[in-house]
Amino acid sequence: MHFNHRHILITGASGGIGAALAQALAREGASLLLHGRNPDALNDLAGQCLHLGAQEVQICCADLAIATGREQLVACVSRGFPRLDTLINNAGISRFQLFDQQPPEQIEQLITTNITAPILLTRALIAPLLNSDGEAPVILNIGSAFGSIGFPGYSTYCASKGAIRLFSEALAREFSDTALRVQYLAPRATRTHINSDNANAMTAATGSAIDSPERVARAALKLLRSGRAQAAVGWPEKLLVRLNGLRPELISRVLGKQLGKIKTFANQP
Repeated sequence: MHFNHRHILITGASGGIGAALAQALAREGASLLLHGRNPDALNDLAGQCLHLGAQEVQICCADLAIATGREQLVACVSRGFPRLDTLINNAGISRFQLFDQQPPEQIEQLITTNITAPILLTRALIAPLLNSDGEAPVILNIGSAFGSIGFPGYSTYCASKGAIRLFSEALAREFSDTALRVQYLAPRATRTHINSDNANAMTAATGSAIDSPERVARAALKLLRSGRAQAAVGWPEKLLVRLNGLRPELISRVLGKQLGKIKTFANQP
């Protein structure tokens, strides 16, 4: 894949993995449409990307959790970024808390942001992607290792990322007779603002590794270049994902030994 020929939309680009992706792709000379909800952060990032070598950078500030926000982003594509050939669904939120303590409105917000929004945005942009010129169009969905491993304290987040993993797999198979390529990346814990202090403390207490957004961005570019359908980031998480698919009871035993520590930090009444 020649990134200097690509026109790439990144959702959730105003921080964390999204910002690192934008910077990495800018260094490759890509043309970028950066979406987020923080206009100041987007403007700063746009300037950085132009300095790093991006051919073109546009921004669109919109809330994808509501229909008007998605319509606004689609309009940004049709008006100012019509050569879109790569969609990176990265925007998302997390929630680390015992399930019976989570307010229903927060569960609904997470499901809407992490599942409904990227699926409906993909639906709205599938036609322009399929009609794009040049190299094969690409959809890259950023998921999580928790999309394959149910983890205590992350029940709704795991549900949302599991849904996006299966959506990516099904969509890839449905469009396998076209030029469209659908990919899914599963990072492990990443040092971003979506993690609460309790979540970071739990990660440290359980001895789990945590990656920088830049490492995840490098893995994303590697996956895009490879053309493979899926990739995971980090070891032993890659092994744990496979084991959980084959022998979930083994992973349950491992997590059971850590459950006391996990619940200590997830207990947020």
